[in-house]
Amino acid sequence: MKKLLLSTVAILALGTVSLSADMGSFKNSTKQSKVSTNGSGSSQVEVAANTDRIQLEKFASVNSDQLAKEIAAGNGEMVDTLATLLKVENKPAFASKLQANYGNIYTSQDMKASEVLNNISHI
Repeated sequence: MKKLLLSTVAILALGTVSLSADMGSFKNSTKQSKVSTNGSGSSQVEVAANTDRIQLEKFASVNSDQLAKEIAAGNGEMVDTLATLLKVENKPAFASKLQANYGNIYTSQDMKASEVLNNISHI
């Protein structure tokens, strides 16, 4: 068990050195972005995006009926919360755009939250 643990630590250490060398050249690029991994190969940005998506889908699922009504009306607490979760700056314009595209968002009855969010992302 100790050998396995030491081997894992050694591999992680080598990976860190290799990643650091790669990051040195990456930092010198024109974007000057920093990406770090969480050990599973996923970047923190990817993990954050997945977490945000899960929260969005949960919100849209739990509030699906009210959200649909408010999108049709062009305002409401659920639309405002959706805008906040999506980090939308101009909430009134967002609500108007959702209302104008209601038929493109809700393309059939009994849609899943993920389908609604996908349709919203395409408007």
